[in-house]
Amino acid sequence: MLRRQILRRLTLSPPMRLRVPQPLMALSMRSMGSQHQQHGGEKPIKADQPETAWDRTLQEALDQAKRELDLERRLAETDSPAKPEPKPEPEPEEDNDGDQPMDYLTTVGRVMVELPHQLEGFFEHGLEPGIYSEQLRFIERTHMGLHLSSRTQYMGMARVLRIAMSAYFSNPTLTVVQIRQVPVSDSPPAEEQEEATDGWKGPHGADAAAATQNKRFEVYVRWVFEGMPRHADLIGGGGSMYEGEFRYRLDQRSGLIAVHEVTAIHPTPPTAVLSSSGLARLAGWFSPRGSLSLTKKTPRSCL
Repeated sequence: MLRRQILRRLTLSPPMRLRVPQPLMALSMRSMGSQHQQHGGEKPIKADQPETAWDRTLQEALDQAKRELDLERRLAETDSPAKPEPKPEPEPEEDNDGDQPMDYLTTVGRVMVELPHQLEGFFEHGLEPGIYSEQLRFIERTHMGLHLSSRTQYMGMARVLRIAMSAYFSNPTLTVVQIRQVPVSDSPPAEEQEEATDGWKGPHGADAAAATQNKRFEVYVRWVFEGMPRHADLIGGGGSMYEGEFRYRLDQRSGLIAVHEVTAIHPTPPTAVLSSSGLARLAGWFSPRGSLSLTKKTPRSCL
């Protein structure tokens, strides 16, 4: 009798439902979703693209450069200014056969010696302002259209790029392949000089000394950059290598570098390095009053 009652209750009672706790259900749904992604469902989240990585690296470099400059400014303010030493009397300049004074030629020689060392040690020590004119102009026409108009802006840009590229690349190196010095004369051709002095009799005719009065020098530097992007392990790919050429124009009076122009870079840098947002940050930091130019074409008159 008891057995019949138990069987009757099991037959008439509704089916039992198992209640799964909410945390376990959520965990199960997440695991199912991950299995679905592994079997060709939704694509997994990708790592940061090079544009995003470089943009973030450039912002961090700007912040670090600001901190370094603020620290240097505070240290300079706390140091007591040294008493100026009496200037020695200037010695009479040598004639040097009508060429530029000896101090000009000495400065040109110092620039030729220090420039390749500064370029190859850029990522370790940065640049020293001693060989650059205060009115230094930096020009990049092809890719960025960047034009800087002072040594302060130039040194600031060099500081930020050194920090950013050292953070973006692993062991970046810049190797100077070739350096050559080319004399450039602003004087008219020899035929015009002969016509202007035709019939002149005397010791100050159209000679070699007159042709060298307006001579200036240009320095061409060919270089190779190599570095391994730190995000290469995440997105794949090998190291980066670029070849390029710089043109430096030396000041006619002081012998210091007056113009630095990027004449060639091969291959073309990726858009991540030339991003407009990064250049806008550089423009806003170096030139709050708009003296920095970001244009696709720089007028020839700036040279």
